[in-house]
Amino acid sequence: MGCSSSKAAELGETERIMNGRRGIDKSERIHSKSERARLAIARAKIAAKADAAAAQDRNKDRPPPKLNAAGQLMAEEVAKRTSGSVEAKDVILGELKSGDDEGIVHVRYAAMTQRGYYPDKPHKENQDAYYVCPSKFASGEGDAFFAVFDGHGDRGHDCAIYAKRKLHACLAQIIKKKRAAANAARLREMEARGEAKPKNAFHPSSWPYLDAKEYEEACRMAHLQCNKAMHDERRVKDSMSGTTAISVGFHAGRMTVSNVGDSRAVLGYRVEDGVDSGATPAEEEKVEIGEETNSEHKSNHSSLPQSATSGSIVAIPLSEDQTPYRKDERERLKKAGARICSIDQMEGIAPMHEDWGEVDLGVDIDEEGDPPRVWCRDHDYPGTAFSRSLGDTVGEDIGVSAEPEIVTKDITRGDEFLVIASDGIFEFLTNQRVIDICAECNDPQHACARLLEESYKQWLNYELRTDDITCIVLFLQSSKANDVEAIRGLMNKKHRIKKQKTKVGRELSMPDVTEGGGEPQSRI
Repeated sequence: MGCSSSKAAELGETERIMNGRRGIDKSERIHSKSERARLAIARAKIAAKADAAAAQDRNKDRPPPKLNAAGQLMAEEVAKRTSGSVEAKDVILGELKSGDDEGIVHVRYAAMTQRGYYPDKPHKENQDAYYVCPSKFASGEGDAFFAVFDGHGDRGHDCAIYAKRKLHACLAQIIKKKRAAANAARLREMEARGEAKPKNAFHPSSWPYLDAKEYEEACRMAHLQCNKAMHDERRVKDSMSGTTAISVGFHAGRMTVSNVGDSRAVLGYRVEDGVDSGATPAEEEKVEIGEETNSEHKSNHSSLPQSATSGSIVAIPLSEDQTPYRKDERERLKKAGARICSIDQMEGIAPMHEDWGEVDLGVDIDEEGDPPRVWCRDHDYPGTAFSRSLGDTVGEDIGVSAEPEIVTKDITRGDEFLVIASDGIFEFLTNQRVIDICAECNDPQHACARLLEESYKQWLNYELRTDDITCIVLFLQSSKANDVEAIRGLMNKKHRIKKQKTKVGRELSMPDVTEGGGEPQSRI
């Protein structure tokens, strides 16, 4: 009796609750993009406070880093923040089963990372990460995979580490499935023709290679899968955090570069006799905005640099920074509902405009330090200075995409150096300077150390802080003939973006750190 009465009461309460829910308007139950973003921001702030409290608790007994009289890290402190390869390693990649020397690529590689220094957060974690699989990637003979990740936001280190562990796994799984399917189709065709199956027919070493488009599609799918998995991983809070991803996959004598964000891959290419040379943005005379005609603009990209004389090594960008400086990226973001402006513009200090002037990414350095950023239309977040990333669920609603831009190139004898690095390297070093440093070094480990050293000096020269700095350097050796048209095609792919001719340079916050000292130079 009492039991029946209790059940009736429970049923009545359930009916009352359900009736109440039915009365809620649909728009109140299902959050809009804007409301979802606000909720994500609120959750991120709560998580950030908890993280800050936990970090303070962890670091309360840790001594502060040792500084010199100028407030910079002592050499021993810099060494503590640096890790990676202690020596270069050798590997043979390419079409090993072909037996053709032209399909073989001899590679020496090394990787290093240096944790940045933030005076207000001296124990801040390194938000950079790198991944190296120098051979038999995805069970492929002669295949390899190298990647660098640069995290951002309060949970940027978690996002970078997650991408380091997940992206290569997604890619390897997709490649294996595609190659296994191609092998099964090949064996069915052989059986239909009455041919005997070859020895080790089902072993991965016997699987057909993917063509360039198939491999590129695998890379695209892997990035999207990794991004979705990051969203679904409850331990990774990526609403306002994320990571860049620059990777190079070696397969069938080709290298395929996939880029999400503003980290870079740059090739050091040795020019041979008979290569046409002409002006590129690095050498051409700067003109007032609007003076350059379309025909002149096109001709400037049709050839290699004037300095590309026979035997010289030129920097060829294999990726493009995905930032709102690029007009194509700005238009894509605005169509998705984003607002594009710098912090000064948002705060009313600078007038609203989209005339970002004339800058060639990788050749010119951002002197202002106030780049255009991505914002929700009616809110002051997320404020990303890049237009693509892994993670960043709030930014994803307004066009910040995980879709990679992909470039594939056959490895030839002109390809001597390959640098894969975070923007800690490229913030104050041009592509050409990075390649020149590599050319001055005897091996990749030495090149990594030099790049970290030079980048660190420049950060101290222009900032009170230093960013996380990470790079992978490969020395390549191949006997395959060069494809000059392919190199010119890579040069032509570069986006030209405009930057105001009159601008205020970033103030120098530290004296120039060079041998012999000297007064710092302005970069206006």
